[in-house]
Amino acid sequence: MFKSIDKKFEKIGFIKTKEDKYGVTYERENAEYNFTQVLDILHKANGRHIVLSYVKDLMDVKNIGNTCVGLTYYEMKLILKKMRQLGYHKA
Repeated sequence: MFKSIDKKFEKIGFIKTKEDKYGVTYERENAEYNFTQVLDILHKANGRHIVLSYVKDLMDVKNIGNTCVGLTYYEMKLILKKMRQLGYHKA
């Protein structure tokens, strides 16, 4: 079951680049617009875990942070399943 979540991410183009006790990172190339989307599912000690989706190499005009990339309903469903797998639903 657990590997199938990563396989479903792969089917929609996301490749897992990192997974450890702090979370998991996936990346997906967007050939049409020539950018790499990064998807981070991160653990926080206070239990308010977070999800970030952004362009890997693009900073905003004030150099505060990366530009966000929206997520589809299906992508969010996979993220929630992955969060359950990682144990992030308990907090």
